[in-house]
Amino acid sequence: MFALLALLGYLIGSVPMAWALTWAATGRDLRRLGSGNVGVMNVALSVGRWAGLIVFAGEAGKGVAAVALARALGGSNLQLGVAALAVVAGTRWPIWLGGAGGRGNTAGAAALSLISWPALAAFGVIWIAARWVSGNHFTATRAAFLTWPLAFGLIQSSWTLALFSGAICALYLSMHDRKTDDHLLLKQRWPSLWAFLSAPARGSERPLIGK
Repeated sequence: MFALLALLGYLIGSVPMAWALTWAATGRDLRRLGSGNVGVMNVALSVGRWAGLIVFAGEAGKGVAAVALARALGGSNLQLGVAALAVVAGTRWPIWLGGAGGRGNTAGAAALSLISWPALAAFGVIWIAARWVSGNHFTATRAAFLTWPLAFGLIQSSWTLALFSGAICALYLSMHDRKTDDHLLLKQRWPSLWAFLSAPARGSERPLIGK
């Protein structure tokens, strides 16, 4: 049962929505644009905000689908953890792109929020506190990923979920690099995420950054 759930969760996560939409809209390989990350922010920066919004919804849907499947098959903490980790792994190493995928942040966040929205809210609180202390977005993100699994386990009273959320955070941190951080690339052109989101449309919304 767990092997089947892991396989199905992986296949759900491996659907390369960001890459497919970019190819359909521009005829270009997203892995050769911007940060090279096959994810929401790189699509928004390299194709357009409308495309980023579509991919965001699709990636979140993958996380929700994986957890819904786990609940349909029993919904134990172990099953929920397997589903959340599998959907992130599928997004990270999609078979259709030869293992070159995105970080899985959106799919993972959606999956974990469905398991426990208070635990996800705790991540936001930790990040804000770390950002206030460090004054740095990159450092705050790393601090939140390192400390959050313990908070998740305490809120849910489950060391099983703490273990799986820790594994997911470890996957995130393994791809968290200043050279490929989409938020840092965004700040090269825009002072803040809000400025990017609220700015007038960029004409045909051609790619901002290319490799």
